[in-house]
Order: sequence, then C-alpha cells, then structure tokens
Amino acid sequence: MSMDDKFYKLNKELQQSVKLEMEKVKKGESTKSLSQLSLILSELEKSYDTPNMNLSFPRVIVDSWDYSDELGVKLIIFADQYKNIK
Repeated sequence: MSMDDKFYKLNKELQQSVKLEMEKVKKGESTKSLSQLSLILSELEKSYDTPNMNLSFPRVIVDSWDYSDELGVKLIIFADQYKNIK
C-alpha cells in the first residue's frame, strides 16, 4: 500500500470517527463542541481531494481538547503526516 493509499484510508477512518463523535455530542454522551467537530470534518473532507491545504483544526484541538484525548491525538498525527506529504 502506497503512502497515498494509507493517507486516504486514514482520512476516511478519521472522518467516520468524527461523525461518530458528533452523534455522541447530539445524544449528550460527549462534551466536545459540535462546531469544532464540524470544522474538523469539513477540513478532512476537503483535504481528501485537495493537496497543499492548510489545516487549521490542529490548533483547535491543542487549544481546547484534553491532551490525552484519543481522537485528538489521532487527528494531530494525521495533520502532521498530511503536512509532510504536500
């Protein structure tokens, strides 16, 4: 599997994880911000098709999420990898 294939697969997995977290917020099972999750999902969707896009969601995560949040950690790692494949 090429780096691009891994990137696209991970992107889709993270999109699904963010959608699931959004559902948890709507059910009152998560305290994350729905607007932040919507921003993250939007950027993941755009970055899937758009190379060289500047991702702003890492700053949102670093500034307002718990540093040990599993989804946040995965998203930060993804953003770092995305930045390096531009």
